[in-house]
Amino acid sequence: MADKNTQGREAPAFWKRWLISMVAVYPPLVALVFAFRALFYDMPALLSLFLIASCLTALTTGLILPALHRRLDRWLNT
Repeated sequence: MADKNTQGREAPAFWKRWLISMVAVYPPLVALVFAFRALFYDMPALLSLFLIASCLTALTTGLILPALHRRLDRWLNT
């Protein structure tokens, strides 16, 4: 049985979801790593990674992925 999304349509192909996730995660991850490296160079690595992961999760889940899904809805569902 195929996965269904919230509108009752079949879920987009795995490769399309993967590609959108990479576009949503990689650029902000790189920016956050460089920003945190410059701002908190003496912070313990585990704490720095936790802060980066928290910021990245919030940005990706709340802003980036919803915007990409709205913008690319037709492509995702073809």
